[in-house]
Amino acid sequence: MSGAKLVRKIVIQSKLKTQSPLRIGSGANEGLTDILILKNKQGQPFIPGTSLAGVLRSEIAAIYDKAVADKLFGSIDGHDANQSMLNISDVVLTSKGIVVRDGVAIDELTGVAKTGAKFDFEALERGAVGNVFLELTVRECDEAKPLAINYQHNAYSVKGDCYGEMAATIADLLTGGISVGSLTTKGYGKIAGAEAVAVYDFDFAQAKSAEQWLAYISDEKLPQAAYTGKAEAAKAEKNFYLEVDCALQGALLVRNFDVDDVKVGSEGVKLSAVQLKSGEDYVIPGTSWKGVLRSRAFKILLALTGNDLQAAQRRLQEIFGFANDDKQSGKRSRLLVEETYISSDKLYAMRQTRNRIDRFTGSTIEGALFCEEPVWQQKRDAKTITLNACLRNCNNKAEAGLMLLLLKDLWLGNMNIGSGKGIGRGVLRGVHCQIDYAGNTYTMENKNGFTLTGNKDELEACVQALVGELNG
Repeated sequence: MSGAKLVRKIVIQSKLKTQSPLRIGSGANEGLTDILILKNKQGQPFIPGTSLAGVLRSEIAAIYDKAVADKLFGSIDGHDANQSMLNISDVVLTSKGIVVRDGVAIDELTGVAKTGAKFDFEALERGAVGNVFLELTVRECDEAKPLAINYQHNAYSVKGDCYGEMAATIADLLTGGISVGSLTTKGYGKIAGAEAVAVYDFDFAQAKSAEQWLAYISDEKLPQAAYTGKAEAAKAEKNFYLEVDCALQGALLVRNFDVDDVKVGSEGVKLSAVQLKSGEDYVIPGTSWKGVLRSRAFKILLALTGNDLQAAQRRLQEIFGFANDDKQSGKRSRLLVEETYISSDKLYAMRQTRNRIDRFTGSTIEGALFCEEPVWQQKRDAKTITLNACLRNCNNKAEAGLMLLLLKDLWLGNMNIGSGKGIGRGVLRGVHCQIDYAGNTYTMENKNGFTLTGNKDELEACVQALVGELNG
């Protein structure tokens, strides 16, 4: 076949490590949980190569464009159909244990759980490791029609090497981390290189490189890497990125009810809940962040629309998505948040014994003494809790404006996280923030007064765009 001659092979390989619980459902259950994780015939959990391909395709399309992604990952669009240039392996993982997380749907208006909307599911605990292998095949026909792209790397310092550019970008993405599986918008499934993500380039037009390829396929002997991935992966200009470092102002309790049967004090009260942990680190799940942000966004939109419920819900669903009861329709959330892990040396736990109150009489309920174990920050005003969020395909300034108003409420302590909001738990205060949007970077600092680096007017214009659109 004309143009089918192999001219180049680019190999990308490394070890990947799960940075947050991984949930790739098998579609089956055993009655104990609603969703079981996917395992191979040997009972080992794994990430299908198809899942990696889907995520990487989406990222490449966001950074460059759809045509580039179609060329690299294949397309079935009519006369422009083409075979994928990439071969991606499954990633078989060494298990760090299975955790069972629960979830519940919250009513936007009442803020309480919907009836019958609680479920449990398995997830692979973070820290699992597995090998990944990607092979990019370049043929004569591919070299004859190079990709039209804006270069982020000038891969290997060779201007115009579009396929080297693609390989370098993929290596950066794997190094910085991507999210696979389900619930990725709520912090699940983040994986990243556990070691250097190496790129090996074999150019068959060069005798030495061809010999290195033969040595590689015979005994897997690899030459020196042509490129090593960087953690600062390229950011798509159409996305709104937010990284906020906060200080905890009081107690925090994201409840874990699975506690040892211990009794506290002379009354013999059982400890009922402790702060959720993963290994030795304390955790704020992505589901908690997502719920708080959605609830606050709804209140902001209600205020700006003059309590127009339908208008507020419509705008909310454009960003946060929705699912109908029939489970046949819905929209995926465009807002992605990561789970937050906090080193145990930054927080300390203390048990609190409390009484339940009769709401009718205002007095304590006899026999309703209970004990919880929230955590407090060790060092006052230190950066302790970090929220990482990304609004994909931020369509206009108005959507960026809503993200800025959410940041404002979080920064000023008007957005509590976890349980016990009514008794002052979960209050945060902003210390440092970085915003990346439309090719610009803005930083905020709350140290010896507030400082902003970047064009303040550009951020204000986003907020005004939201106000004008909702009131227009």
